[in-house]
Amino acid sequence: MERLVIRGTKTMWLLALAGLIAGRADAQATRPPDTGITLSGAWLQANALPLDRDAMQSGSVAVGLRRSGWAAEVGWLRIARTLSTVQGASLAIQRPMHWRSIVILPTVSFLGGKAYASVDSTGYDWTASGGATGHTPRYSYSEGSSFGGGVGLTVEIPVYRVLAVRGTASQWSFSGTSLEGDRSRTLLGVGLSILVGR
Repeated sequence: MERLVIRGTKTMWLLALAGLIAGRADAQATRPPDTGITLSGAWLQANALPLDRDAMQSGSVAVGLRRSGWAAEVGWLRIARTLSTVQGASLAIQRPMHWRSIVILPTVSFLGGKAYASVDSTGYDWTASGGATGHTPRYSYSEGSSFGGGVGLTVEIPVYRVLAVRGTASQWSFSGTSLEGDRSRTLLGVGLSILVGR
């Protein structure tokens, strides 16, 4: 319950920040919501810090084609958590909508790749002679293929000519024996998008 409250609070702050940026960007925006080829990247670790391991954090890079009624992106996605990682090639299907100068992109996404996970499978509890208690973890490691699907929302706010700031939120679910009992992932993040062709 406490974790849900913390996640809800973080989400609320991110949405408030997006609204503040949107209000300022509306008067300063110079990039029209046009069609073309997009290059984008995002950092996606916002709702899962700290990451208690020495590893590259969650993120995505993609190239996309945008038209007036639809858009698609192909790229690479990585979702890192303390005891697991899912990464691979991604495909996103989007429907661009516009509010003033802001581009809103409801998204359905798919991923094919690998999952890596560690599980405290043989750890044990102990009690010291003075009454102190503790747990000694022993991790087993597994990896395997994984396929996933997700739904999300991306909001792009133009900041200068072809450059836009993007905020993204999505909910994913993955297959694979490595992720047994822990298949869902929520992603919140920020990044940049560049419109490079028409």
